[in-house]
Amino acid sequence: MLNFDWLANVSEGWGRFFVIMAFIVPFIFAMTLRRAYIYQGAQDQQRWRNLKYWVFFIVAVQVGVYLYF
Repeated sequence: MLNFDWLANVSEGWGRFFVIMAFIVPFIFAMTLRRAYIYQGAQDQQRWRNLKYWVFFIVAVQVGVYLYF
């Protein structure tokens, strides 16, 4: 099986940092997408179809949870 004993020496602060960065990196990627690519294939360009809004909301909630707990 997998041996994760080496993680016992990682502090809680560093663990939190790595988890939050795991959310921030895809967030940055999503924010760099072109608008034409986001709406490609959509019948209309309503705001609720914009991926950037959804990613912002989801990442904000996840980072908030990890910072609180």
